[in-house]
Amino acid sequence: MTMSLEEYNAKVEANYKWNFFWLALDNMVFFFIFMGLSPYTILPFYIGKFTASKVVIGLIPTVYLVGSTLPQIFMAKFLKNRRDRKKYLVTAASIQRIGILGMFVLAFLQPKLAISSTIFLFFFFLMYALQNVASGFYFPAWADFLGKAIPRRRGFLFGISNFMGGLLGLGLGWLLSYLLDRYPFQHAIPVILGISFVASMISLMAILSWREVVPPDAYFNDATATEGSYSSVFTDKNFVSYLTWRGLMVILEIATPYYTLSALEQLALNAGQVGIFTTIMSFSEAILNPLWGWLGDRRGFLDVVKLSALAGIMGAFMAIFFPSLFTYYTIFFLVGAMICGFQIATVNIVYEFSPHRLVPLYTAICMISLTPLSSIVPTLGGFIAENLGYATDFWLAGGLGLASLVGLSLRVKNPKNTRLIDLAVNQAES
Repeated sequence: MTMSLEEYNAKVEANYKWNFFWLALDNMVFFFIFMGLSPYTILPFYIGKFTASKVVIGLIPTVYLVGSTLPQIFMAKFLKNRRDRKKYLVTAASIQRIGILGMFVLAFLQPKLAISSTIFLFFFFLMYALQNVASGFYFPAWADFLGKAIPRRRGFLFGISNFMGGLLGLGLGWLLSYLLDRYPFQHAIPVILGISFVASMISLMAILSWREVVPPDAYFNDATATEGSYSSVFTDKNFVSYLTWRGLMVILEIATPYYTLSALEQLALNAGQVGIFTTIMSFSEAILNPLWGWLGDRRGFLDVVKLSALAGIMGAFMAIFFPSLFTYYTIFFLVGAMICGFQIATVNIVYEFSPHRLVPLYTAICMISLTPLSSIVPTLGGFIAENLGYATDFWLAGGLGLASLVGLSLRVKNPKNTRLIDLAVNQAES
């Protein structure tokens, strides 16, 4: 017997609180996993102990970004004619954990067996690639599942879970500093990777606890839905305009890696200030995530993108015109606001643009459009800083960031408002 739309909605509602809790728990422990496997701090430090090659070290963020992005378009196509999601999520998540476990075992055995650097690096990158490619296949299915299981208050879910995860992340950050300060890296890193693996198993437990309600045909009878092809997404002019201006907004990231270096060199600060900058940024992310989630639920996540960009622009101009220790404290607070705002909006704004059946495809195209740019811009910023100085990066971030904000504000309609208007028209016609 075919389930009616009313029956489907009733089942989703019956499982709403259960799924909300387990999805929030999964998102919260993600901070443990990401911090322990950070492609920007921990792993470059660790791999740098086995090679002096900047190219090899540079492969870490490259594998992370490419591995977690490119598979999304294939997964979106695979999911197009399939309605269940959980079995694919569990499969991809399990493969992710195999990669994390492999890295932990390698780190644990390397000093005990005196594994050569070449062999260690080969198998480490193999496990790291496995984990990130599995993440790329995981994300579109996860985004689609989340959109169906949590039809409302998604911003609140991300806000509160990111807030709790941020607080836990502060504690884990202290633990990481403690381990690396007091123990040799051969002893500290296996503990860090072990914590990441344990956190990943808690996450897997949460994933296994999710309750899926497979939608009926009536769920997909959306007047705005078209064939699930790439070309159908690019006929959405408002979405394409959003990707264009949001893509230009990536220029704000050209300054982010260099605020710390600029402060240390320009103000002759001691290295201990790096920990303070990191704590301020993490604190900003923790306390502002609930605000961004609330605002996105109320006004739409396009407003979150705009305010996040404004925070990044202000930080760039402050670094140019008012360089002082207090100013840099403020800058790192603004950088935290920008990063967490972009993170929460990038995921949630897709639900406002996309028809029900095209969420995986919209998600994949959005991520593929933005992630490669994000991977190139910091490298470009390093070349510019080396040859023209940090201030040039800050001018580019502030100036082009401001231009992208103006363009986004003038050219992109709020998709949340547009969707509400369309629904009202459809209801009136019916």
